[in-house]
Amino acid sequence: MVESNGASKLSELESNIIRQLEYYFGDSNLNRDKFLQEQISKDDGWVPVKTLLTFKRLQALSEDEKVIVDAIEKSDEGLVQVSEDRTKLRRHPERPLPEQNEEHRKEVMSRTCYVKGFPLDADMNTLIEFFRGFDKVVNIVMRKYHDKGTKEYKFKGSVFATFATKDQAEAFLKLEGVKHNEVALIRKWQDTYNEEKREERNANKKKKDAAKEEEEKEKIELPKGATINLDGFDPEATREKIRESLQEALGTTQIAFIEFEKGQTSGHVRFQEADSAKGVLERCKDGKITVNDKEITVRVLEGEEEEEYLKEQINNIRERRQAFNSRHKGRRGGNRGNDKFNKGGKKRKADDALDGDDGDKVSKKQEVDA
Repeated sequence: MVESNGASKLSELESNIIRQLEYYFGDSNLNRDKFLQEQISKDDGWVPVKTLLTFKRLQALSEDEKVIVDAIEKSDEGLVQVSEDRTKLRRHPERPLPEQNEEHRKEVMSRTCYVKGFPLDADMNTLIEFFRGFDKVVNIVMRKYHDKGTKEYKFKGSVFATFATKDQAEAFLKLEGVKHNEVALIRKWQDTYNEEKREERNANKKKKDAAKEEEEKEKIELPKGATINLDGFDPEATREKIRESLQEALGTTQIAFIEFEKGQTSGHVRFQEADSAKGVLERCKDGKITVNDKEITVRVLEGEEEEEYLKEQINNIRERRQAFNSRHKGRRGGNRGNDKFNKGGKKRKADDALDGDDGDKVSKKQEVDA
């Protein structure tokens, strides 16, 4: 037998029936249960016991109307009223539903606890049975997430448990070593949990914003329609010769980058302004220029070929920047007086120079000739 707050004793079945009915007519459920609201609107708040017995949780406890009514009449809560003919139940008229406003929301939260550590396959019956041992949980919300793989909502292993009073919730939080299946449960006020999650979200947002800002700093855009391919070089051709020949033949000084290594037969030249490559090609006689007394074929990079080339160049620039930053990390300040780094206050030699146009790190293989 289970002691009630009054003088009468309740069987476990009666206690379970009372809890279930008071949940149905309680603040949390009745405010959102559209079916029960519809039933209440039909007969001055009265709901036939037969209708309530279509609810699976109550039906699982008993299908006998008399057992249901006898049990709820023993409740000392005064929430659920029994009709004179004992065939209908309703929420007591003197216990109207509270207005659903911000004040009420805060009041409910003030007696609600976050509890984590339940098995992921736990169901509501398991949770109800667990919280039955504490005075007095009036509502349990299973926290779930949508699993994209199965397209189902799955239990997170945590709940929001609302107690009848704040004192009861506080007493629950003060208990030592509350466990479920030998697993110690994490317990805290719901508003404490909410505040921690807000701080976590803000921290994650700051981290993402910082990463995005850093990404924006590292964002590299190269002009489109500004790259030509040169083919047909002899073994003695150099970047310097290529630059001089372009400037003499075309009168352009807007070269941003020359990709060429001595001994190669072809290379690329990228100009500073977008859509300038076609104009360069038009100034080449028959699409050719002369380098080291040898005719070199000039071709504009377009379409997919240009996209792939620019993507490769952007990756190369980013890698060289990272390598440059890694080599010189920590040098400023600590090595300022080191002759190897900064003799006489002058800048380092060209191996640490940066391209003013793209920010390319200059290497022996790929120099900026502009």
